[in-house]
Amino acid sequence: MVLGLLIGAAIIVFTVLNPPSSPASSPSTQGPDHSETSVRQAAQLMLDTYASGSYGDFWDMWGTEAQGLIAREEYVRLFQLCPQRIPGTSFTITKVTVTGDNASVQATRLSEAATFDFLFESGSWRSVPSPDLRQEYQSKTVDQMVQERQAAGTCGAAAATPPATSPVPPPATPPATPPATSETAPPVTPPATSPATPPATSETAPPVTLFTG
Repeated sequence: MVLGLLIGAAIIVFTVLNPPSSPASSPSTQGPDHSETSVRQAAQLMLDTYASGSYGDFWDMWGTEAQGLIAREEYVRLFQLCPQRIPGTSFTITKVTVTGDNASVQATRLSEAATFDFLFESGSWRSVPSPDLRQEYQSKTVDQMVQERQAAGTCGAAAATPPATSPVPPPATPPATPPATSETAPPVTPPATSPATPPATSETAPPVTLFTG
């Protein structure tokens, strides 16, 4: 019994002098890959890809689960039928918040602001659609989404192929000395030109949508 007490006391002393080390933080939430700079760079690339109209490439940057919500070709078709209203307009990131393998990015486009979610997956940051978009992709077809967006006025004009134009011939130059004629030619009157009319503007244009998908 005395021996057992001595062994127990020795264990207690050893534990006090050598406390167990705290478990190391998960490597998935540490390092430069999870820095604000890393998230900002990944988010800016994705938003620039969307703004440029490269929808297939933008879909490629989604998380695996998100890609299962809508097929790549259907996502591209969605924007072929309902393009952005302000294509080519870049986003400006204003705030980045990183929480483990999740990140929230706030960005503005023109005068509107929105928040985008990102997930660190397979060694890189991937875009995650908002809950509203996820619900839309799961419950509606592309044609249904297009009809609703067109009715709401959030679709831009589809790209049209400009008609072929023939070169405009240069104006004819009258000869320096007109040929002698028995009759006096009537004076040439230049065609009347009407002042340029500025394009009509709508007073109740639909609001510009920052991000539609």
